[in-house]
Amino acid sequence: MNLTNWAEKLPSRKGLLGINGRNLELIYTHNNRGFFPNVDDKLLCKRLLDEAGLPTPRTYHVVDGPGSLVQWPEKLAEAPNFVVKPNRGFGGQGIILVKRVDGAFVSSGEPVSDDDITFHLLQICNGAFSLDNLADTAYFEVTVVNHAGLSSLIADGISGVADVRLIYQKDRPVMAMLRLPTRESGGKANLHQGGLGLGIDLETGLTLNGCQRNRVIEVHPETNLPLRGVPVPFFDEMLDYGARVSAVVGLGYIGVDFVCDQTLGPLILEVNARPGLNIQIANQTGLRTRIR
Repeated sequence: MNLTNWAEKLPSRKGLLGINGRNLELIYTHNNRGFFPNVDDKLLCKRLLDEAGLPTPRTYHVVDGPGSLVQWPEKLAEAPNFVVKPNRGFGGQGIILVKRVDGAFVSSGEPVSDDDITFHLLQICNGAFSLDNLADTAYFEVTVVNHAGLSSLIADGISGVADVRLIYQKDRPVMAMLRLPTRESGGKANLHQGGLGLGIDLETGLTLNGCQRNRVIEVHPETNLPLRGVPVPFFDEMLDYGARVSAVVGLGYIGVDFVCDQTLGPLILEVNARPGLNIQIANQTGLRTRIR
């Protein structure tokens, strides 16, 4: 079923929001541009959240100049696995997951050297993945381990991390979606690269049907298992944490992304001032309907 066919089955297509509707009715109305840096700068956002007592993944090391660049092997010496991220990246670009296997680094199943990682850090710092292509900062973050409660929704051999997108209008949750990595997406929970998006019932925390590349689906394309009815770990805690984020970052319409770590519990991965619209397909409900 494609998006057009699904939309035609809605009682009213007026409930759907497109890019212009989202921008005019929600982002421009509720989000003062002066506060955008509070979420576009991910390290600043993590600091604000930490100061408010909201959980975020640990940052191992920040690379913001030649001195910190040469220090990274020493700073990461005790970390078995880590994630490298651009501070002002978007859409998952520039993020790499690195594992240490038998004393050597591996990323996406391929060996990588210290020089490879250093080159990637230089790309990030030169703005290759930043929102505005300006000079950026790179940072190393702890690797999240998916909670066992999500194992039935992720195919064997996928090492990527699932996340939960919660959309808020101030402190009120509007819509939720679980994003899952797949083989097609290269292990990333990125819908534009072939990851899965599953709607979540806000009352029960149970998964609904999902979508992949704008098609509504009922079974996992790689496992053939049903997607509906799986409880999302820590969902109540996520709802409570997420309700506090708007006041912390100063924005009235936001997407709050959580991960479900097996040991650490729910962690806020990042906050988005311009949350995407595929969440409507995953929930088979328009955002305008929920907002009203």
